[in-house]
Amino acid sequence: MLNFKLAFRTLFRAKFVTAVAIISLALGIGANAAIFSIFNQMLLSALPVQKPKELVNISAPGPKPGSQSCNQAGDCEWVFSYAMFRDLEKMQTVFNGVAAHRLFGANLAFGGQTMTGEGVLVSGNYFPLLGLQPALGRLLSSNDDQKVGESPVVVLSYPYWTTRFGQRADVINQQMIVNGQSLTIVGVAPAKFEGTTLGSTPEVFVPITLRGLMEPGFEGWANRRSYWAYVFARLKPGVSIEQAGTGLNVLYRGVVNDVEAPLQRGMSEQTMTRFRARQLRLEPGFQGQSSVRAEAGSPLKMLLGVTGLVLIIACANIANLLLARAAKRSGEMAIRLSIGANRAQLIRQLLT
Repeated sequence: MLNFKLAFRTLFRAKFVTAVAIISLALGIGANAAIFSIFNQMLLSALPVQKPKELVNISAPGPKPGSQSCNQAGDCEWVFSYAMFRDLEKMQTVFNGVAAHRLFGANLAFGGQTMTGEGVLVSGNYFPLLGLQPALGRLLSSNDDQKVGESPVVVLSYPYWTTRFGQRADVINQQMIVNGQSLTIVGVAPAKFEGTTLGSTPEVFVPITLRGLMEPGFEGWANRRSYWAYVFARLKPGVSIEQAGTGLNVLYRGVVNDVEAPLQRGMSEQTMTRFRARQLRLEPGFQGQSSVRAEAGSPLKMLLGVTGLVLIIACANIANLLLARAAKRSGEMAIRLSIGANRAQLIRQLLT
């Protein structure tokens, strides 16, 4: 305790050295903490869902003649036609289920107040496949996407429910307006869940079969040349990604060659050969889907390295300051040795 009291008195007398040390450490540690928090969220954290390691994202590299609509969930290799998504749903030999989703811009109105936000169009098995439970009411289910344009319901995100509705329980079964359409609020998503697209914080979740109402003019339900739905699946227990890919592609090639290839037109023979040879690619989906991760991964790693270097430099500067202080106190240490202090006591005083 005596050493600590002496250390505090010494620090108080050397105000400049103390201030430089504290500021250097604060800047170095603060910068590293901030960058690592972003790094962890974007590159390391798993989705707050049940058994995220079983999730896989599905893409189909290769020619996609027709219209392609991509967003921050990933580039156009990752989008499928709605009809192909329904085909994949039926290929249940390696999956416990398949789900689709897509972000959309949402104009929200409730109780006379409006705001602009973001929504997610999701298939009926989106929430069940993720193993999520509602914070209030119910989540969307397979009963909500049986027919195009039906089931006008909406699930609120937990942050939106908190900020806009003050966590009121009586919002269930009330009407709100989303992109000009009156939808019934049926539930609230779990507190920590903000969708499966990194960087997106949606306010609402809407059945995917309402896309034509959320985005007027869309009519690409049966069009196999209209690619817009992002798809992920949950592996069956004990099935690896490699095994799932092999089994799934056997079925997928049949659909491509027997159903989709005859619909293509205006393609060269070489392109048609590549089209018929397309295969699905499966990648780990425990972090969700996002083009942001691929774009920001390298810069974030570099930035983390730079901030780490800044912290090392700050520590080196503090070490030099302390060495200079120790050299300045050499006379004091000699006197303490002469009056009986041992080396261990002197070291404790220098380190405290």
